[in-house]
Amino acid sequence: MLIKKVSVLIAWACWLLLPCNSFAKQFEVPKTIPPFNMLLSDGVTYYNASNIEQNKPLVIIYFDPECQHCQHFTADILKSSKKFSQDQIVMICCVPGLPPLQKFVADFGLAKYGNIKVGTEGIYKATLNFYRVSVTPFTAVYNAKGELVKYYRTVPQIQELVLQLSK
Repeated sequence: MLIKKVSVLIAWACWLLLPCNSFAKQFEVPKTIPPFNMLLSDGVTYYNASNIEQNKPLVIIYFDPECQHCQHFTADILKSSKKFSQDQIVMICCVPGLPPLQKFVADFGLAKYGNIKVGTEGIYKATLNFYRVSVTPFTAVYNAKGELVKYYRTVPQIQELVLQLSK
């Protein structure tokens, strides 16, 4: 009798856990480039997924301009800017207003880098929802074919990022 009850409990537990497994798979990061549309820090120009150059590796960074991890990560990228000179870097700000973004761009001198685009999606959070971002910075690396190579929910090491871009 006890064995039968335990067997029934185990069967119920397995049945209840099945949706959790499919639920976790449901939230895997899509392999495509997100359909973002961001206003650049100049407050006039829009840049979106259709502006991405073909046949060129891409890094998308979803960030908060006041996040210290995001600031340190940006500083590290700029210190190694020569390693990224042939790559596209799109930095999408999670803050809807322009003043924090403009301060971030000015503080890091990002306007002088032609391969780095920095903007905000405003209140439309398409990238946040696409990647299901829970912390910043979130980084996704795409190869020259536009295929997702790897994504990071924590700050990646610069050498690791460079290695992934070469794939």
